[in-house]
Amino acid sequence: MVGAVVLAVAGCGGGQILPDNNEGGFFSKPLNVFATPDWARPVSGERVQLGPSGPVAPEDLITADGQCPAAAAMAAGPAQVAATPASVNPLEPGMQPHMGGGGIALGMSECEAVRRAGQPSNVSVGADEKGERKVVLTYLAGNAPGIYTFASGRLKVVERAPEPQRPSRPPARQKR
Repeated sequence: MVGAVVLAVAGCGGGQILPDNNEGGFFSKPLNVFATPDWARPVSGERVQLGPSGPVAPEDLITADGQCPAAAAMAAGPAQVAATPASVNPLEPGMQPHMGGGGIALGMSECEAVRRAGQPSNVSVGADEKGERKVVLTYLAGNAPGIYTFASGRLKVVERAPEPQRPSRPPARQKR
């Protein structure tokens, strides 16, 4: 039945179903399904930076005990918060740091990560081979366990936390 309809339409048209030449038509360019589409190519040909970049402000760097300056100011008391410069942006009285909501992404500042993951199990603040600030935060438990390495205040590497040792089972008693 479908074949009859096609033949009837072809016969009524008095000519060809498809044109002989396909200039500017649908098949004028070869199809490459693996090519990057135009909308996904950078305009200038440069690499695209997707995450935060640039220098990190001193108020976004943690202290040696894993605290952010704003949180340390809150722990010191309201008098210390009043003496803190406005650029530090301490938490409002009664507010808790943002913990547990959202994930931790590469490029975040040290304090952004600590506000999301909470107090780390271990903190290591030092310098790398170039003399730049290097911080390693270890979380053994919580909602984001892992080892987070920061360079110049920005998160660069995330590694899996070591698995906790399982308690060994006593040997099974043999039946006599």
